[in-house]
Amino acid sequence: MSVVIAYQSLNSNVSHDHDIEASTFQAHTRKAQKTLATKTTESYSLRFPVINDGKPDLAVYGPAELLPTAPTNPMDTGEGRGRKRKRDEMEAEDSASKMLGMFHGKALQIYQLAQREFGQACNLLAFGELDAKHKSWVDAEKVAGKLVHVSVFPKACNCFSLHSANSANTTKFIAEGDGWVAALCNGVRVVFVHVPNSLATDPTKAQTFYQNIKNTVLTSKGGGIIDVVMGDTNQPHDLFSPTNISAGLDGKFSDGHASKNNISPVDTHDVKFKGTNSVNTKKFDVAIYNTATVEKIDVRYFSQFSHVAKSAAAYTDHMGVLVRVKKIA
Repeated sequence: MSVVIAYQSLNSNVSHDHDIEASTFQAHTRKAQKTLATKTTESYSLRFPVINDGKPDLAVYGPAELLPTAPTNPMDTGEGRGRKRKRDEMEAEDSASKMLGMFHGKALQIYQLAQREFGQACNLLAFGELDAKHKSWVDAEKVAGKLVHVSVFPKACNCFSLHSANSANTTKFIAEGDGWVAALCNGVRVVFVHVPNSLATDPTKAQTFYQNIKNTVLTSKGGGIIDVVMGDTNQPHDLFSPTNISAGLDGKFSDGHASKNNISPVDTHDVKFKGTNSVNTKKFDVAIYNTATVEKIDVRYFSQFSHVAKSAAAYTDHMGVLVRVKKIA
C-alpha cells in the first residue's frame, strides 16, 4: 500500500500570538511574490476545481483554469524599504480575511493535486509555521482535514499542524521538538522539519539535530525507524540534507527528487525553477527517504501560489512537497 503525504510551510513571524496576522504577507512572502510575478509575462498558475462544501480529499474532475499572476500581492499595503509598515484596523482585517481565504484555497488544491498526480487521496497534510488551533484560523479542519496534532511552541514560526481528511484514525502523533514533529501514517513513519537557521548550514550541529530526533522517536510510543524526513531544511546545497540526515539517523538516506536545478511545480504550466525558496536559488524543501525501508518514493513540488478572484499570488514563501511512499514489504 502506498501512502500520500504533503507538506508546506507558511511564512510566519516570531509573534507569540499565533493568529492569521502572524502569517500574512511577511517579508519572504513578498519576495516570493516578486519572484513569481517576474518569472514570465505569460499566465502559468493552474487552479483545479475543488469541493468547497464536502470531503476535501474527494477527486473533482474537470479542466484547470490558467490564471495570470498578480503584479503585487493583493494584501500589499505599499510598504517602502526601510519604512515601518502601517495598516489601520480595516486594512489588517481585510488582509487577514484574504490570507484565510488563500489558505483555504491552497489546502483544497493540495488534496486535488494528490488525486491528479497519484490517483489517490492525500493521507496526511502538514503545515509548518501554523497553529491551526488558534481561533482566527476559522474552518481549518473543513479544508485541510481533521487535526491529528498541533505542535505549539511560543513563536508562530515554530509551530506545526498535522491534518488528515481520511486517515485521522490511522495517523498517530509520535513526538516533537524544536524544529520538528514526527507521526506514523498508515505504517509510514515521517518526520516533518523546519530546521532552525542556527544549525541548518553546520554539519556537526545538523547531525546532532537529527541524532536527537532519532533517539526521541526510537523511544517514544509508536516510534521506531524513520522512513521519511520532509520539510524546510534551509540547506546550503542539495547534498547537505541527505548526507547529514544519513549521519544523524545512522542509515542511508537519499533525496527523493534527484533532478538538479529542475523543479516543475505540478500546479503550474510550462515553467521550471532552480529552487524552492522565495528567491528561486536553493532547494530548501525536500523529501529524504530511508533506502532500507522505502521501496519507492515519488516526489512532486507545488508552488507558493494561491488564488484571489481571477489571479494567482503567493500566500507563503516556499514551495510545498507532495510524496507517495511505498515501504518495503
